[in-house]
Amino acid sequence: MVLFLLILLTFLSAACSQNNTVTVVTSKGPLVGYKQDGFNTFFGIPYAMVNEDNPFGSTLPYPNFKIPFNANDSSIICPQVYFNNNGVVQCLRLNIYVPTTKKSRPILVWFHGGGFAFGSAGEYGGQYLVKHDIIVITVNYRLGPYGFFCLNEPSVPGNQGMKDQIAALRWIKDHIGAFGGDPKQVTIAGESYGGGAVDLHLYSKYETLFQKAIIQSGSLYVTEGIFVKPDYEAAIKLAKQLRNSPANTKDALKYLASWRLPIDVNAATRNLSLTLALCKEKKFKGVQNFITDDPYRLPNNKRIKNMPIMIGYTSQEMLYEFANKPKKFYDKLTIGIQDQLKKTFVLKKKELDTLSNIIKTLYLGAKPIGPESQLELSDFMSDFAINYGAEWSVNRYLEQGAKVYKYMFSYIGASEYKNVTGAGASHTEELKYLFDWVWATPLEGAEQLMMRDRMTTMWANFVKHGNPTPQKTDLLPVAWTPVNGTGRQYLNIDVEMSMKDHAYQQRMAFWDLFWHVHLKKHVLLH
Repeated sequence: MVLFLLILLTFLSAACSQNNTVTVVTSKGPLVGYKQDGFNTFFGIPYAMVNEDNPFGSTLPYPNFKIPFNANDSSIICPQVYFNNNGVVQCLRLNIYVPTTKKSRPILVWFHGGGFAFGSAGEYGGQYLVKHDIIVITVNYRLGPYGFFCLNEPSVPGNQGMKDQIAALRWIKDHIGAFGGDPKQVTIAGESYGGGAVDLHLYSKYETLFQKAIIQSGSLYVTEGIFVKPDYEAAIKLAKQLRNSPANTKDALKYLASWRLPIDVNAATRNLSLTLALCKEKKFKGVQNFITDDPYRLPNNKRIKNMPIMIGYTSQEMLYEFANKPKKFYDKLTIGIQDQLKKTFVLKKKELDTLSNIIKTLYLGAKPIGPESQLELSDFMSDFAINYGAEWSVNRYLEQGAKVYKYMFSYIGASEYKNVTGAGASHTEELKYLFDWVWATPLEGAEQLMMRDRMTTMWANFVKHGNPTPQKTDLLPVAWTPVNGTGRQYLNIDVEMSMKDHAYQQRMAFWDLFWHVHLKKHVLLH
């Protein structure tokens, strides 16, 4: 067998030398990638197989390649609940960007955001990061009901999309050496719900498959439905929506699995407004769980001690929800603050009214809810939905002895909201400076290109060294120091770089007090 592989490799190498392809031989068989400008790409590599008899449950090993696998397709995506009616069940693919330098390299593994309902690996081009001499890997994982059913059923206990990510990390551990990667230098990273997924990996019951973590604009503690109560009837509800009358969950799953067009299953998910996300799994004998606690009862995890963790958010995360909206949009927001509190806490009406008025005064003062208060409403939603959750995660990391680098991304040079007076950087704004992101317009001008060079350099430094600014340079003129026990230092990332402390100090102090008093009223604890 070894002799056969050596002969095959010699043959393929000779063939590839005559064109723009490059071949890597793994224990699964040979993979054919493509030469780019200073790096090689391997797109659409299958890291596991979905069991089509139960497309909502555990993965199967992908068979060995009988012929060289042509790794040139980054368009494969998992079935999408929103924004896109495409996607195939056999979607467990990853894309690899490999520098051409001949040495063992550290690895950045990217888990995309999208509310666990949309998004894909192929939307994030890694060509700018890979040029900093790191391997970049972007990963598909199942979404919506295919990835996040949380049922009273051993075959689908919950968090399957997270277990897909584990399968990808195991594949990387086993095979990345063939690409010149070091499996002992893996950094997992993600943004929004992808960042929340990275946060959850720090606490999972699975083995540790990474050494560093980057969490962008996300956390286990964000209040936008990233962690939900299990809906044990979800499969039955979907089957009924698709004109079936199952006797139980097993029957519902069998019926849903028979639908070869996942677009119909996802349309039913949309029509029912089902929220399927991270959950506290029910324990079953012989079934390995990802997590069996809610975020507010998570035990400490030894893997976090001494781990380098980068975490941060943009300067006005939820601006996109309010900027440039017409007056009729705001007319429907007369009780917008109450609506947010009601989704998160179980409160009696009198208490709800009182707390809503306090929050409205804190953020809006005497301003009415309307276009003139778009920035104040953005600040409220940014704090409530994302910022305070990220600060909560920082607290947990520090308690467990992690080395935490905190940031705020404030640059708005390429923002679609830069003409809104007083606006900050909105959700996802930093992504266009790290990736060739499909949703971003191309960067232009020396300043924007400098910011891309600065961001990719810091992120790659963290992957390589566990320190985003190991030395000062013209590009990185400020030393990014980790958070200590008393300060809340963070790097403000803008044209002018600066270390600051206690982001939004008074607002965060308010939410500290609010959560201290009302935590037990959280919907997950009722």
